[in-house]
Amino acid sequence: MKKVDEFGSGVEEKEIPKGLLEKFQVQDSSAVSPTPTPGPVSAGKKTKKASGAKKAAFVIPNRRSSLNPVWVGEKMTLEITYLGMSAGDFVAEVMPMKSVNERKVYHLKGGAQSSSIFSLFYKVNDWMESYWDFEGLFSHRFHLVLDQTRQSRDALELYDSEKKSAFYWNRRNHVTKGYEEKKETTTIPPWPQDAFSILYFIRQLPLEDGKVYTVPVISEGKAWEAVITVMRREKCDYPGVKTTCIVVRPQTRFEGVMRQDRGDSLLWLTDDDRRFLVQMEAKVKIGTVNAVLKKVELGAKPE
Repeated sequence: MKKVDEFGSGVEEKEIPKGLLEKFQVQDSSAVSPTPTPGPVSAGKKTKKASGAKKAAFVIPNRRSSLNPVWVGEKMTLEITYLGMSAGDFVAEVMPMKSVNERKVYHLKGGAQSSSIFSLFYKVNDWMESYWDFEGLFSHRFHLVLDQTRQSRDALELYDSEKKSAFYWNRRNHVTKGYEEKKETTTIPPWPQDAFSILYFIRQLPLEDGKVYTVPVISEGKAWEAVITVMRREKCDYPGVKTTCIVVRPQTRFEGVMRQDRGDSLLWLTDDDRRFLVQMEAKVKIGTVNAVLKKVELGAKPE
């Protein structure tokens, strides 16, 4: 089966609208310009009114949690099991900071790779990356690449919260369905999460017992509401982590690490300032997929 080439090889870039290509270009974090500080206004002095109505300034909220749980360099490695068999590993890590649209962003990267034995039945070598606003905690850009036995896929999503629009481009080769391509622009709510950054956004929430949190998520070019329910707290014991865990149920309808269209999914997070993901459980068409923490690297605390 012919693989789908990754976006960004030059030819593909020409097919992305120029304005979007420039706006969502990923750069080193040093490309971020400092926010200008307004000058003082003298007391009692009236300022001149500008002629004509002015468009209200677009203000991005600072939604950072006082916990600051997400650190650059952190890396969570979870072992995936399916039908009692070790199926491979899922890795979620925070890469060095980047810049998108003159905004400082986290570079979040995740990947799932099947074990050598499981690959005899079905090969998986998937990865995804998200560019997640450092202060606003929303996604600017999401890229998903699948390389599996029955399909290969390359999907790019660009989210413009100011214009409330998203650009979605999906290319897929499937063993039975052949090649499919979809490109569209859709309307979205501001400050959305993508199919990967939602995991990190959940870690920023208060997560009080019994509380339900609703979060806008964009996936597959569509806007959804992810409903996060805090189920309980319980003792947990994983490699390097022995503490109390928060069990949450994400009810979602999108592709990604928390896809849920066949039953309940559950997440276990450490009940501390870091909120590490230590276990995931998801019902699938046949059986249940589990992922359990096998190693965690702490990373460096934000300045």
